[in-house]
Amino acid sequence: MYKWKFFKSARCVQVKLEKGEDLAALKELDQKLWTVLAASTDGLRFDPATLKLLDSDGDGRIRVPEVRAAVEWMKVRFKSLDFLFAGKDALALSNIDDSTDEGKALLKSFKNILLRADKAESSEIALADVMSTKDIFNAQPFNGDGVVTAKSTSDADVSAAVASIVSCTGGVPDRSGEAGVDQATADAFFADAAAYLAWKAGAGAAAVIGDGTAAGYAALQAVEEKIDEFFTPPEDMPLVTNEPDIELPLTQGVHPLWLGKFREFAKVAVAPALGVETAEKLSRDDWAVVKAKFAPYAAWVGSKAGASVEGVGDDALAALVKDGKMQAKVNDLIQKDLALAGEYDRLVDCERALRYAANLSTWLCNYVNQANLYDTERDCVFRTGTLYIDGRACELCFHVADEGAHSALAERSKCCLLYAKLTRRATGETREVCAVITAGYTSSLYAGRNGIFYDCDGNDWDAVVAKVIESQVSLKEAFWAPWVKIGTTIAEQCKKFLSSKQDAAVAKVGDGVTAAAAPAAQSAPTANGAAIASSVAALGVGVGMAGAACAGLIGLVAGLPAWKVLAGVAAIILLVSLPSVILTWFKLRARDLGAILNACGWAVNRPLYFSLGLARTFTRPATMPVGAAVARDPYAKYGWVKWVLLLLVVALGAAAVACWYFKVWPFAR
Repeated sequence: MYKWKFFKSARCVQVKLEKGEDLAALKELDQKLWTVLAASTDGLRFDPATLKLLDSDGDGRIRVPEVRAAVEWMKVRFKSLDFLFAGKDALALSNIDDSTDEGKALLKSFKNILLRADKAESSEIALADVMSTKDIFNAQPFNGDGVVTAKSTSDADVSAAVASIVSCTGGVPDRSGEAGVDQATADAFFADAAAYLAWKAGAGAAAVIGDGTAAGYAALQAVEEKIDEFFTPPEDMPLVTNEPDIELPLTQGVHPLWLGKFREFAKVAVAPALGVETAEKLSRDDWAVVKAKFAPYAAWVGSKAGASVEGVGDDALAALVKDGKMQAKVNDLIQKDLALAGEYDRLVDCERALRYAANLSTWLCNYVNQANLYDTERDCVFRTGTLYIDGRACELCFHVADEGAHSALAERSKCCLLYAKLTRRATGETREVCAVITAGYTSSLYAGRNGIFYDCDGNDWDAVVAKVIESQVSLKEAFWAPWVKIGTTIAEQCKKFLSSKQDAAVAKVGDGVTAAAAPAAQSAPTANGAAIASSVAALGVGVGMAGAACAGLIGLVAGLPAWKVLAGVAAIILLVSLPSVILTWFKLRARDLGAILNACGWAVNRPLYFSLGLARTFTRPATMPVGAAVARDPYAKYGWVKWVLLLLVVALGAAAVACWYFKVWPFAR
């Protein structure tokens, strides 16, 4: 039993991967201890070729068995897996374990590649060496994919046959980039060719009126629907009628738009079918005879087979299928190509070894554990770029395929999330991202706000906020949140009070103007005077109540020492802010990035909490550079006012302290 080591970060205990022995023993690690059980290959900042190699079944998801298989593949070919942590796309040949059959085969392939590249003496091989050899191999006429092109043979007849097959079927992509033919395509083509020629051989028996059968049938099809409608009796026609059978004129009295078609039909179809020189009219019985006459030809046309090869031509098709010789030559060409499949597989193994050498440890540290997430010096494969908005750089951005489905699940992360639609006008590209906000304030974030997004390749995108899932992001914001609410409430109440007084004053002025315009209303001045007196009295009462409140407050603290006054103020502040801070602290500790990854299609096995310190690395607010100086605002015309007010406040504070110290009013006992 292997002795594992674990690390703890943000209350999440995960297995530690720090040496080759850890990787080699992954097969023994209980799957319940893996951080991720499945990952989507979409929207990742990771080598696509390596993802394709890891995703062995090509379903767009990488599961635990596939990751284990990749590690086991490396384990049987190398002496130690320590070199994987270097993350280099080159490896020393001395690392290969030549005591196993798999290791011997890989070493032999590497040496052959180096020999072709005139590097036979080299003790190291790089991914570029392998890819160069692979590109050369793929460009060859035979490259092991079972697809041959017209360039795969020097036989002109076989080359023409391959070209004909491609033109009829569309072909299959060859590794060289050319369109070619594989075994399934060739078999289908020759089967269609044989079926088409067999069908074409029945043309003589179906020629019911000789060489003019095709033209007669075409003319019949052009008018068949209309003639059927003409001879179909209406539904309300009596069962028995004395009216004579109707006849359809073919050359006279026909609608001008149909006259030409009917005359052609009479000439090339009706007359030959009825055995007459000319046909001027058509009875119901004659129509039945004409349709029956062409029925065998219609059946033959309906049984047409191999239509896809018709464009080759009857004579050319006959030559291709004659004696089966050409089909045998094409099949032989395909088999020659397939004979090199083993060599291609060996090149793929070489590429796999070097891509795993460069990228496998990174993948494991984003899958078996999330070491890269908790290490600020590393980067996560799911991070797509950086969003700059509202004086902040949001580093933790996820790829989003469907905003609605993603946000419904991602909001369970308890994080402040910002969904942005990205566009690049130069290329017309569009995409969506979800940015996690972990610093600053959320009040300035709203749908429609613009920003700039830089992807991991340095490309800039226009970003427009589409949706904000709000949640407090810092204790500082939580501390001031109650006071913001109190200030907002007071401001609203003051606004309502002043608005009501303004409305009342405007109404009184209007009443006064109305009263002045009416001479008969002698009592108006008396009423206005009373109203004014009442308002003054009410104002006096209000001022008196405010003064009494202030006096009571002063009297309450007049006999207290300064430290008790300060302690009381601090207690009030804490009483208001502390509950909000405590609740927010618990909420911030419960933030889980695993819910966001689950919304991205990952199967995250364990919660991915993050600390307040780590959160500050995910979102970086703007800060002034060290040693920076701020110049005076040239448009601050009355900037001196704030300094006068500040001095006034300081003077009043000093006077209050002096009054308290010398026990004079209002602190006199």
